[in-house]
Amino acid sequence: MKVILLLLLFSLSFSSFSETTSSTSKTKTVSKSTSKKYKKKRKLKKRKSKRKKSKRTKRKKSKKPQSSYIDDTQRFISDFWVGINYNMDSFFSDQEYNRKENKSRILAYYEIYKHESSKMQKLFDIKIKVHFPKLSKRLSVTVEKERDEILESRTNQASKSQATSRSDYTASVNYEFSKTPLLNTKLSTGFRFTLPLDPFAKLKFYKDFQTKIIDIHFEQMFIFYRQDYLREYTQLSFSKKINDNLSISQTNTLSWTDSDDEFFMRNSLSLGQRIDDKKGLTYSIGANAEFDPTYYYNSYDASIGYHQRLYKDWFFGSLSVGTDFQRSSDWEMSHFFVVRTEVLFK
Repeated sequence: MKVILLLLLFSLSFSSFSETTSSTSKTKTVSKSTSKKYKKKRKLKKRKSKRKKSKRTKRKKSKKPQSSYIDDTQRFISDFWVGINYNMDSFFSDQEYNRKENKSRILAYYEIYKHESSKMQKLFDIKIKVHFPKLSKRLSVTVEKERDEILESRTNQASKSQATSRSDYTASVNYEFSKTPLLNTKLSTGFRFTLPLDPFAKLKFYKDFQTKIIDIHFEQMFIFYRQDYLREYTQLSFSKKINDNLSISQTNTLSWTDSDDEFFMRNSLSLGQRIDDKKGLTYSIGANAEFDPTYYYNSYDASIGYHQRLYKDWFFGSLSVGTDFQRSSDWEMSHFFVVRTEVLFK
């Protein structure tokens, strides 16, 4: 009987052990299956998130930046003007090329100038340049308000745009001769829009000499108008780049006109300061001298100019303030300021 009872107990314990092992194995298989399902779900979620991110990036890339009405107008005028000159150039030269090679442009500017000794002057003007690179790489046509290079050579840098005694326009054909080891040459010929038309010719020789210490620029210009006869100036300037943000230059100009047969000398010193890629400052001082009856200084001037790129690469602005001291007014201080905005179509 004892043996029988032992056998029964052993059989019962074995059956219970088998049941427990089977249940643990089942739980293990269930846990394995659930973990596999969970991993599959995580993979699917990751794939979906990646797809969503790729779609978002594609949408962002496909979205074009919205352009304003001002941008569209500037682009339309630029494309129209460059397109006309490109079509003419490619038609007559029978060659097609990249439009970026065509440097035709229109510069429109508005300026306000006020000097203590005169009334406020407001000026709006344009300068037009026509370029045909395939017909002639060195030839260009310019239509602009008449420049008086002689008065400009005797005037402070801030008010050079006001250095003119006339309000007529000129049209000129400019040709840049091939560079030579001695001097570079540029010839401009055209006429002044007056009645009768006043033809002119301008011949300029110039050369840049770059050294390790300082850069030297030489310029000689002869100007002939039928009504104003012959005028000329000689310029010698020295410049030095101090660092990436500062540069200094010193300029000496000797001018002469046939109408009054007098020589004038101007000495000026300017310092250019770069604030960043859009803004900069210019500090300038100068002195003018006459040679009749002897060499003497008749005026001094100083100015500070601020210039900035206001919008993209086609809208610019500048503000300059300064003062001058004239011998004719007993060296009394006289202030002036210049505000100028420019719009470039290219």
